[in-house]
Amino acid sequence: MLVPFFPPMGGGGVYRPLSFVRHLPGHGWRTTVVTPNADAYWIRDESLAQRVPPECRVIRTQTWSGQAWLARGRRGRTSHRRSSRGFSAVRRAASAILVPDSYVGWYPFAVSAALQVAASDPVDAVYSTSPPESTHLAGRAVHRRTGLPWLADFRDPWMNLYLLDTPTPVHAALHRRMERRVCADAQVVVTTRWHEARLRDMYHARVTRISNGYEGEELAGLDAIRPAAGPMRIVHAGTLTQRRSATPFLEALARVLSQDSAARGDIVVEFIGPREDENEQSVQRLNLGDVVRFLDPLPHPQTLRAERSAHILLLVKHDDPRYDGLVPGKLYEY
Repeated sequence: MLVPFFPPMGGGGVYRPLSFVRHLPGHGWRTTVVTPNADAYWIRDESLAQRVPPECRVIRTQTWSGQAWLARGRRGRTSHRRSSRGFSAVRRAASAILVPDSYVGWYPFAVSAALQVAASDPVDAVYSTSPPESTHLAGRAVHRRTGLPWLADFRDPWMNLYLLDTPTPVHAALHRRMERRVCADAQVVVTTRWHEARLRDMYHARVTRISNGYEGEELAGLDAIRPAAGPMRIVHAGTLTQRRSATPFLEALARVLSQDSAARGDIVVEFIGPREDENEQSVQRLNLGDVVRFLDPLPHPQTLRAERSAHILLLVKHDDPRYDGLVPGKLYEY
């Protein structure tokens, strides 16, 4: 299994492959995960490492990905906030130079480690997960070198074709060719009906839909938690980056409070998780500092308790019709 985000890394991309690792043994599979070193990402959740089954072998590799260099530059700093303007500029530059994505620097390490596993162990299948899509390029390389069956799991559609702007038509053509090759060679797994229909129509791909979900056992014991009598607590748990902004909600909240000033003492809003600083700038601009607060990522069990004790759970989607076909993974947990 080629997994670019794996505990103790945190963030939304961790949960689906972690759940597969946890449940595949019950269906007769023994898993080996090839993943970058744990310091290669800016989000961490040490509690998730306890959920990795002891029989799962984890092989960690070096990486030259852009995210790894950024994460290493943040060592010693605990903030999970990054500059909206600065990271947007970095993202634009990376999309022009690094194809298919800024994680392509993991490709040679992932392929090398996976081939070593396949040479020394009776491997029956290769699994890769995206985003980032460069992981599928590594999966395809291992598939072609070994002849092993390959499953390409798309947690989201190909980012630079469906969700982000490509710098030039040449870039778009390159991404389309790579997506076509993945769909031609792999058994494709997707999470939504929209994506399933899209890939079948475009490439006649072999597609299986396995929707996202939640781990029921993690919710054990939470039934007794109830929201406090007041004030009304609105909670958003998750990442606010890549055009997923709280600003429209905050502007609506400010409008409500301007019309009913007495409501200021009756509402508390919490955003739990990594974010870009545009969100906090909006709070300052709208004079909502006494109502809204931001918390760095919590261990997942604490996040679940925070969600359960909320009166309202807030789901923020991208302000872009291209994202209409996406179902955020947190919806199932909510």
